[in-house]
Amino acid sequence: MRILKWIGLGLAAILLVVVAALVLIRFIIDPNDFKDQISVLVKDTTGYRLSLQGDLSWSFYPILGFESNQAALAASADLEPFLTVANMALGIRVLPLFSGELQVDQLQIEGVDARFSVDQAGQSNWQVIDGDSAAAAVNPQAPAPSPSPSQATSEEAAGPLPQVSIPLVRVLDAQVHYRDASGDNATDISINVSKLELTNVQAQEPVTVLLEAGLAQSGGATVSLSLQGELLPDLEKQHFLLAPLQINATLDNVLPAPISLDIAAELDIDLPQDQARFTLQQLQTSGVSVQGELVAQGITSQPSYQGRLSSRPIKLPVLFQALALEMPTTASADVFKTADFALTFSGDSTQAKLSDLLVHLDSSTLSGRVGVTDFTTQALTFDLLLDRINVDHYLPASDEGAAATDKPAAGGAAPASESLLPVELLRGLNMAGHLRANQVILQQETLNNLVLRVEAQQGVLQVTQLSTELLQGNLNGRFVLDARGARPSLTSDVDINEIELTGISSRFMADSLLSGKASLTLDAKADGNTVDELLQSALGQLHLNLDQGVLHGVNLNAVVVDALRDKLSTVEYLYPDYQEKLPRQLRKDTEISKLIADAKVENGQLIMPKFEFFTGESGIDASGRIDLLEQGFDYQFGIVLSSIERNKYLKGTRWPVRCNGQLSGAPADWCRPDIKAMGSILSQAASKAIKDKGAAELGDKVGLEAEDREQLKDEVQEKLEAEEERAKRKLQDKLDKWLKR
Repeated sequence: MRILKWIGLGLAAILLVVVAALVLIRFIIDPNDFKDQISVLVKDTTGYRLSLQGDLSWSFYPILGFESNQAALAASADLEPFLTVANMALGIRVLPLFSGELQVDQLQIEGVDARFSVDQAGQSNWQVIDGDSAAAAVNPQAPAPSPSPSQATSEEAAGPLPQVSIPLVRVLDAQVHYRDASGDNATDISINVSKLELTNVQAQEPVTVLLEAGLAQSGGATVSLSLQGELLPDLEKQHFLLAPLQINATLDNVLPAPISLDIAAELDIDLPQDQARFTLQQLQTSGVSVQGELVAQGITSQPSYQGRLSSRPIKLPVLFQALALEMPTTASADVFKTADFALTFSGDSTQAKLSDLLVHLDSSTLSGRVGVTDFTTQALTFDLLLDRINVDHYLPASDEGAAATDKPAAGGAAPASESLLPVELLRGLNMAGHLRANQVILQQETLNNLVLRVEAQQGVLQVTQLSTELLQGNLNGRFVLDARGARPSLTSDVDINEIELTGISSRFMADSLLSGKASLTLDAKADGNTVDELLQSALGQLHLNLDQGVLHGVNLNAVVVDALRDKLSTVEYLYPDYQEKLPRQLRKDTEISKLIADAKVENGQLIMPKFEFFTGESGIDASGRIDLLEQGFDYQFGIVLSSIERNKYLKGTRWPVRCNGQLSGAPADWCRPDIKAMGSILSQAASKAIKDKGAAELGDKVGLEAEDREQLKDEVQEKLEAEEERAKRKLQDKLDKWLKR
């Protein structure tokens, strides 16, 4: 019991000493006596000017120390403070105060209002400019003044940086506003720091950092984050390492659902080397995992950077669901399943580029490089290689019923009155690039070895090379799109060799109209920004060569033969054995062994002057035009049937057939014979045959063999000449006999 009594008396004595010390501190020591010392400490340590506008008072809770209700920090005496503090409490150690020393134990700041700004000239309001520094800023070429002896002595006496040790720095309810008006587009960002804690703040030991804050850009996204890490500062070497660094962030107002990010990283800043390294150990969000590294050089002078980024395989359905995004409705259910990427990057304040780019989307791989060579002109360059892709699988799913009745719509053609080109975007393009693709499947057609070279500058887009293998042939083309004027203009030069026509004609019809190998060259110009405008203004020349083709659903020979059978029955004497000579069974199609045609494009019409081709049963010449706007056509055919070429009255006759209609119509209804013209041809032939028959009968009477009037006339002339010659000889004989007498 005696021991407990002495313990109690000891504790009471200690408490009495503490109370006495607090009374002495409260009533004997005035904290305002340290205001100048605090300001000088801040000025000497950081170069900033600290203004303690309110009176300092003692704080006993939550910390023991000084308390100030108003404080401001400025870069110089001539500038408005960029930092104001509503309340600041400075915890101190009590015993050193009695010897006149100030040792900070804790610093707590509340109600911070920080306003950082950069004016149009690029001058910041937090840059320290004082004394000789200000003069150097005004005249950077002027040599720095030599230090006076007293200054040199002071600098030598100062020695190393003062040791700073604060067990706890806490900032609560801070508002930070940053505005940069130096560029073309002003930057306006606000940061709300609800809590910032720095534990064990000193020069050589790790400092624990805890930050809870939010960030908002004017009219844009908002970010809320919490940060935990350990900062290892080396003030003498000016080296700072923040590791480990853990960041949890939520990004809002970007997608329908907020995006959560978990980041594990390290930040290493070496000021003497003017270098910073950011190592992204892992970034995770919505099933996405990304790793990488960024190394920045010249961070205080002329920044440049390089680094790498890569991801693990991304499950796209999981990502879309987490982001509250709707998965695209595609023609195939086996696409948009997985993706991943890897790349290296580099750049500086003027340019940036991505190299060693590797992107996987499902079974497709894109590799190469992309870069912006000049931020001022936004000059874009690229060199990309795509191994293969089936574009049809990624297109929106089509209605099968609509596809069956509306073939062009199924092909994805734009409405005739809809603008095709983003003119303003084209005018601003500045790029030069090269794209290669080993295989592209589009509209069920396979394009192999696709090569695209493109240049765009000052409103002119040039496709200097477009080549590919398609439809069992190949295509080479060059295009120039000029968007500088009120109406964009297009110039094209296309050369297509040995392509199969089935795939082309099937784009416009439910069943293929044409098949066979075709080659064509097209040189055309057009202007406008809709399908109608381009077709109406198109001017150009086209040369077509077709080998071993077939016109499906139409037999031009059959059209003529059927009409002739009806007509010849009325003039059977003209062609007595026509039933045997005319083919009885003809194919439903027209075979074209060879076709060569020249055409011109004008006023929305593909005009084809007279051209000829051979079908095997006959020769055909034709002329006509196709209305590219209405997809209608009108052709006049002249058909020479080989089956009646031996008939002398019908030999070489061009039997007229007219074909017109819409490409979307039924081929069987397109072509009709010109019955009136065919009747006139047969009538003239029959009249000639009748006359020839009369001539033959007359020849029989006079003993001449003649099949027609011309032959009879010739025979009569020959007979007259023979009779005349015989009479002459007879007369001559008589004269000779008379003279001899």
